Amino acid sequence: GSVTGVQTCALPIFWNAPTFSVKKAYVSLKGSLHVSPVFKWLWASCVAGKHKFFFWLFLKDRLNTRNILRRKNRILDDYNCVLCQQGLEETLEHLFISCPFSIQCWQALGISWDPSLALTEMIMQAWNQFGLAIFREVAIVAAWCIWTHSNSIIFDGASLSFDRWRQAFKSEFGLILHRAKPALK
Repeated sequence: GSVTGVQTCALPIFWNAPTFSVKKAYVSLKGSLHVSPVFKWLWASCVAGKHKFFFWLFLKDRLNTRNILRRKNRILDDYNCVLCQQGLEETLEHLFISCPFSIQCWQALGISWDPSLALTEMIMQAWNQFGLAIFREVAIVAAWCIWTHSNSIIFDGASLSFDRWRQAFKSEFGLILHRAKPALK
């Protein structure tokens, strides 16, 4: 309609309700989009904000892996994974799931992945197999440490070292335990 020449639009029913509710507005605006439960448990985890944001980018395949940089037309000397000598391009799936170095890291934590599944389904299956509520914190911090280890090799000239990765994981995870609910400790 028009009020003194200004166009107005029909407002959703919750705006005109006698008791406005932010929850009603959110549900109405959100719609019926199906979202994997992995996103819900990510934001409910005890990890630091930087870890949550990192893992959100991971789930959305938006981490700047060498494959993504190639797709963004960034010129690099090499697009291969720095964690292995297989000559394979560094994709999200390779770097975190199928790279021999990453496999060794996950095995040390008692986590195995089924690469035939979609990423969120793979995470849910691994969570069920792991059997402990703290899985999300373990998985997020382990992935973070794989990412930072790879970046230290690329940007700082560090050498590949499982022991250094394990030490970084223990250090980061120790900080998480200070933030965790007592039931998770």
